[in-house]
Amino acid sequence: MKNKELKIRKGGLVKSRPVLDPDWNPPIKGFYHLTREEIDEWHADKRAATMEAREKGEDTFHINFDSAGESRLAPQHAYQELNPDMVYEILRARCRVPCGYHMESGQVKILDTETGRILYCDRDALVVVG
Repeated sequence: MKNKELKIRKGGLVKSRPVLDPDWNPPIKGFYHLTREEIDEWHADKRAATMEAREKGEDTFHINFDSAGESRLAPQHAYQELNPDMVYEILRARCRVPCGYHMESGQVKILDTETGRILYCDRDALVVVG
C-alpha cells in the first residue's frame, strides 16, 4: 500500500503493521520526548555511578565519556514498542520532529492511551483502522 491509499488523517485511528517474521522484521517502535524529570534522573544516575566508581577506585572515563573522548550527552528521546493489537488515535497526520539531536521527517503523532504518551512513528509503519 502506498501512503496516499492509507488516508492517515488527524482524528483517525491506526494500528501498527503486523510483524510477519520477527527475525527479519523487528517490532515497530515509536519514539517520545523525555520530560525534564527523566533527563534529570539520567544525570543523577550518571553522577551516582561516577561516585560509586570513584569510591571503588575504578576509572570513571567510560561513564562520563564515549570512546572518542566526547562527553556523554543526556538522551532527548526514548523508544517504545507499539502494541500490534492496540488502536492509536492520530493527533497529527504529518510532522517533522526532533529525535535526539537530529530531525525526523515523515512522522505521525499518535496518542498511546495505555501510557498517556505522545508517540511519533513512521507513516509507513501504520495501517488505518475502520
